[in-house]
Amino acid sequence: MILYTPVPMETIFQGTTPDVPAMSIVSFKGRTVMAYNRGDGRYELTRLLTTEPKDYLDPELQPGREIFPD
Repeated sequence: MILYTPVPMETIFQGTTPDVPAMSIVSFKGRTVMAYNRGDGRYELTRLLTTEPKDYLDPELQPGREIFPD
């Protein structure tokens, strides 16, 4: 739904809280990543935190992948 209004978003959605899972910074295969904790030790990788360009081409470090941190 798109609302075209000059009223601020905070006023329209006042009293509602977004249901966003907590994101954690964890280590996976020696790399630092940000991931959502799904519970039972599983995480969903959302962001790779590295300055090494080669790491971004690694299919095991792609966003959306289910990981088990070190």
